[in-house]
Amino acid sequence: MAQGTSHWGALTRSLVVLTASLSLLIGVVTTIAAVRWVQLRDVGTDPGFRGTAPAGAPDPPTGRCSQSPCNYLLLGSDSRAGLSAEEYGTNEDIGGTYRADTIMLVHTDPRLQKAIVLSFPRDLWVRIPGRGFDRVNAAFEKGPRHGGPQLTAQTISNLTRLRIDHYLYVDLDGFQSVVDTLGGVDMCIPAYNVNTPGWLTANTPGGGTTQVYYGKAGHIADPNSGLDVKPGCQRLDGRQALAYVRARHLPCDHIPDFARIGRQQQFLRAVINQMLQPSVLAKAPALVTPVLESLRRDDRFLPGDLVFLVGNLRGLTTGAVEFRTVPGVAAMEGTKSVVKMSPSAETMFEAIREGQPLGRIGTELVNTPPSEANVTVAVIDARSDGKAHEVEEVLSDAGFDVTPGIWRKEERPADVHGAAVVFRPGASAHAQVVSAYFPDLRVVESTELRGPHVAVVVPATYTPAPPGAGSTAGCPV
Repeated sequence: MAQGTSHWGALTRSLVVLTASLSLLIGVVTTIAAVRWVQLRDVGTDPGFRGTAPAGAPDPPTGRCSQSPCNYLLLGSDSRAGLSAEEYGTNEDIGGTYRADTIMLVHTDPRLQKAIVLSFPRDLWVRIPGRGFDRVNAAFEKGPRHGGPQLTAQTISNLTRLRIDHYLYVDLDGFQSVVDTLGGVDMCIPAYNVNTPGWLTANTPGGGTTQVYYGKAGHIADPNSGLDVKPGCQRLDGRQALAYVRARHLPCDHIPDFARIGRQQQFLRAVINQMLQPSVLAKAPALVTPVLESLRRDDRFLPGDLVFLVGNLRGLTTGAVEFRTVPGVAAMEGTKSVVKMSPSAETMFEAIREGQPLGRIGTELVNTPPSEANVTVAVIDARSDGKAHEVEEVLSDAGFDVTPGIWRKEERPADVHGAAVVFRPGASAHAQVVSAYFPDLRVVESTELRGPHVAVVVPATYTPAPPGAGSTAGCPV
């Protein structure tokens, strides 16, 4: 595999994927081995963190998260601790300070029986208490043991006017270790980002760039994250998964920050789908110790609270979790490239506070296709002789929301005949994302499709083509 520079200029938001995965896994384990929970309840806890309220607001009364709305701050940095210095570089190579490359808020509300997962672009321009305006990830620069979580929590609380009740943190090594503990993650990756053979740009420790040649044809590569995979369905180990969720310099990444968030949300849904399979549940008890050892949390984040969070995250497979990203536009502040928050973000924050529907805010980002995690897809079994289940498996491993399930032939829109990717009016962009995984299917609009954004009609005459066999020309948006 071609190697780039040891300095990974592209940071990671991998925590958004890992912490939710960890939480789900811990919850599964809890139902199987409650005694182990008691034994390990203090592993990785941080007694110095306290929940925060927005500046100028009184602290609201707090209750158990199983009874009242709660907000969890998920944090991850680009710390190289525990990783190979030759392969990943050192913390000194990236300036010697911590950078929160994942900042994510999970809002749970037992009254509504749902959760909202809200991603914050790392370059979002915000006011940091005691420091003035800066990129949001700068609030974490003192790291997990010297007040980084507390300052980041206060920054996010002031911005959203939401109280932060708990936090979870993990670094790159933790992400990689947990994926390996799970035995890898099954992923289906489309072909439109294929960019080899050819010269690719890599960042250098001094802030410059260099060219790296990848000779293998038909691969998807990013020398800044270490990504080098073939398109198609495969099992990613910890190293490959880490590279996938960190990648932000692929051909269709028109706005790298947004594109990477979309891939990470896609990866998260694929991980959850896999973790609910019986084969993974069976080995859950053996996973509890390595999972907890990779996670850092506040000491008030008790097992019962974590189990409730897990219960909501399980809704990823039942439509009970909504993914959102704080909307914004690219801008410059002096010499800094930043993301300025759009006015619609305030509307979204208010809706979260009031328990109101979010609509489409935060799902449509500039020059970025919808994330697979935000695309609901039904599979219509038109007497397919089992092929509909194959299609659904691909969609699940690709990170789509497959909660509509497999429909009978009679539920097919009357105006659609034969194999097709069918989309309802207004969901053309969603259909293009699905079409990338089924390149041999025609894409048609139907006013008769109700419910999901897209449906894939699978008759007996259709043989699914491998997702990696699609065209490498053109992006979904």
